[in-house]
Amino acid sequence: MTRASMDLSIIIVNWNTRDMLRDCLASLPAATEGLTTEILVVDNASSDHSAEMVTAEFPRVRLIESGGNLGFSRANNLALARSRGNAILLLNPDTVCPPVSLVRMFRFMNGKENVGAVGPRLVGGDSRPTISGGYFPRARFHWLGFFDPRRIWLRGSLSQRIVFIPERHEASRRVEYVMGACFLMPRSAFNRVGNLDDRFFMYFEETDWCYRAHHAGLDIWYCAETEITHLEGKAAAKASRFSIEQFQKSYRLFVAKHYGKRSVWDFRLAQLAEYSLKSLLRRLAPGNRAKNRALAENFALRARLQLRHRIDLTPPS
Repeated sequence: MTRASMDLSIIIVNWNTRDMLRDCLASLPAATEGLTTEILVVDNASSDHSAEMVTAEFPRVRLIESGGNLGFSRANNLALARSRGNAILLLNPDTVCPPVSLVRMFRFMNGKENVGAVGPRLVGGDSRPTISGGYFPRARFHWLGFFDPRRIWLRGSLSQRIVFIPERHEASRRVEYVMGACFLMPRSAFNRVGNLDDRFFMYFEETDWCYRAHHAGLDIWYCAETEITHLEGKAAAKASRFSIEQFQKSYRLFVAKHYGKRSVWDFRLAQLAEYSLKSLLRRLAPGNRAKNRALAENFALRARLQLRHRIDLTPPS
């Protein structure tokens, strides 16, 4: 099958999430019914026999063994170079796609002009909407974070956050970025914007791509017509401290790349203030003491990271 005759290339990067990957792959035939597709799984040297499972149970899937834990961007770029579809879907292994869901998103994309990327409404395992996209980082989001959760009552720019959780009644609309957990882009947009920046090992790679697409004059769309289950954080939870530190490292890279290195200090100061206060308030909060203590420690770690000039990490193996 030639590139011109294939509708969709689905790319999944996997690292030690065999059982979730199985459920994800099993959901795809019904989700793409009527589309011509290919599925490429990049396995980042999993130790849980993920690659063997794909070979044994999904013989039509193209398995790419990366030879190491390359992270999200580099692994996706391996598959992007081999993909043949007129559209490309980056999909997390911790997702499940309901019947016809990807068909609806594909048709939505084709019904719009000047599309850079499309993302669905993501819901958690409890079927409640979860983070589906958001706004490009701004330091004021952290200063305004002092007022969470009351900020939901604010309007305009004061209500914006780096992430947004859509309401079920919320209509499809243009946004600044959509989540890489389920990220659909036309081949034409990919050809204009290019690969993911492989300096982003994990986190902010989709934000960076959407930022570049935006500056190329392309639109990013939240698609309310499609709902995908995202068991959020389950894949990353295998290395939670690493995930928190990697988030901060990628955050600084994004800010330095697009706003300038001096702006990193503004973001670090704003985060230090926000997370220090939130850690203190959680320690003083009534209610579930164990939960509050865990959240306080999480915020405290995020605050302490702002005092580190460099964040050097070794990826988990």
